[in-house]
Amino acid sequence: VCLPPGQVDRYYEAYADFERLLNGDANSNEPMNDELSQYAHEFTWDHKLSPGDMLVFNNRRMLHGRRGFSAAKGTSFEDSQRHLVGCYTNIDDTLNSYRVLLRERGTAASSILNVGNGTNIIP
Repeated sequence: VCLPPGQVDRYYEAYADFERLLNGDANSNEPMNDELSQYAHEFTWDHKLSPGDMLVFNNRRMLHGRRGFSAAKGTSFEDSQRHLVGCYTNIDDTLNSYRVLLRERGTAASSILNVGNGTNIIP
């Protein structure tokens, strides 16, 4: 963190508040009842991926992370490891490739929902 020394403590306090907002208070089994925490809980998607699963999302529109995990007792070291691969693509290049593939297959759509940071329909 590149902050002036006088702001470091405030940064970590805000970071801890943000963690509590998303995950509740680790020291309590009580859910947080404020409006932002309820919103975060309502719109959090928690899913365990299986080997071979792929998850694709817009990195600019989604706050994402992963939780810690513990391997089942008796699991080998190799089977207890988690392997994630990240990949980034430019949305314009991706949409262009998609349109070209649709055109080559003769299934070009009259419009494609803009999956970038806007909500426009792209002709």
